[in-house]
Amino acid sequence: MKNVKVFIIDDSPFYRRLFKKMILAVPGIRIIGEAKDSLSALKFIRRLKPDVIIMDVKTQWSFGIDLMKNLRRVTSIPKVIMLAGESYFRYQSKAEKADFFLNKFTEYQKIPEILKRFTSNLPFEPGRRKGRYS
Repeated sequence: MKNVKVFIIDDSPFYRRLFKKMILAVPGIRIIGEAKDSLSALKFIRRLKPDVIIMDVKTQWSFGIDLMKNLRRVTSIPKVIMLAGESYFRYQSKAEKADFFLNKFTEYQKIPEILKRFTSNLPFEPGRRKGRYS
């Protein structure tokens, strides 16, 4: 089993707590940090080098899509799970660089299953579209 380091970016304390609770229930997952916006997350991500970043598409001070594009240019982040709430359909086409794009209100419960596959190195089912897990 592979040990996976996760970093969470979300401006909602409620969702950060919810994601942490869900993630810590998955064996082989370690949360190495969290931030309320992508600007404050940037310095930690470069230093801590997470395997997976779980981020909201839009935070208080910035857009997760912009952070993801910038990070992909300067560092190797194997996986990004991006979530969007009411803006889900508006950002769906712009989140193509995310490995998974989930509706924050209706699909967040899929995060543990995605992470389990990362820890076990299991492939995702054929037909899964990059940027979306359904």
